[in-house]
Amino acid sequence: MLRRVLLGLILAVFASGSGFAGGDQADEARAAPEIPEFSAVYELRRNNLRAAELTRTLRCEDDGRCRFSSEGRTVGFADLLLRGRIDEFTRFRLDADGIHPRDYSYRQRARGDNDEYVRLFFNPATGRVNSRGDDEWQDDIEGEVMDELLSQLRLAMAVRAGETEMEFTVVEGDGEREVYRFEVAGTERIESDAGTFDTVKVQRVGGSERRTTTMWFAPELEYIPVVVKQEHVERENYTATLKEIKSAPKLRSIGG
Repeated sequence: MLRRVLLGLILAVFASGSGFAGGDQADEARAAPEIPEFSAVYELRRNNLRAAELTRTLRCEDDGRCRFSSEGRTVGFADLLLRGRIDEFTRFRLDADGIHPRDYSYRQRARGDNDEYVRLFFNPATGRVNSRGDDEWQDDIEGEVMDELLSQLRLAMAVRAGETEMEFTVVEGDGEREVYRFEVAGTERIESDAGTFDTVKVQRVGGSERRTTTMWFAPELEYIPVVVKQEHVERENYTATLKEIKSAPKLRSIGG
C-alpha cells in the first residue's frame, strides 16, 4: 500500500535534458551536457487529505556520475495508521549520449507487514540487469531500459527537448517490464505553496481507461514538476504538489 502511495502514483520527473542541439551547438552540447542540481519538497494528498511528504534531491559530479534520491514519510492520519518511510535512490552516468543506469535502491519501512527492499544493478558491458533483496532475479537488457526513478529523469529530457510524444521502458523491482507513454497536452498556469508558475502539461496515455495521470512541469524551474495528479474512477485520487524549494535548480555542466 505505502509503495503505491509514495512511488507508483508519482510518475513525475525532476530534471531536464542534456542540451542536444544542431550544428556547432550540437558539438558543444555533446562535449558538456547539462543537468540541474536541486532539492525540493512535495506534499502528497489522498482524496484531499494529507498523506505524505517527499524530498527529492539530485546531485552530480564533474565526471557525470549522478545520484537522484527520494525520501518519503507519512504525515497526518496516514502517519497514525502506518508510520511509514520510503528511502529510494538511483545512481547513473550522464554523458553526451544520454543517461545510463548503474544501480537502484528502494527500502520501505512501515507498521505491520509493510517492509520491502529492492536493489537493482545494471551492467551494460554484459547486457544484464540483476536484483538483490526480497526478490532475486536477473535478465537481459535490450535497448533503453531503466529503473522507475531514473525513468522520471529520462522523461524530462524529452519534455525539455520539445518532444510532444514520449515512450520509455521501465524494469520494476520484481523484474516485470512496463512501457510508459506520455504526450504534451498544452500549457497552464499553476499555483502552489512554492509559488505560481507557467507550466507544460503532460498526460500519460494508454494503460487503464479508469485511471488518468497528469503532470505540470515548470520551465522556470528547469522542468521539475509543480503538480502530479492521478485520478481513479470510483477509487482514491492522489495529488503531489510542490511545497518548498530547498535548493533552487541550477544547471551543472558535466565535464566542463
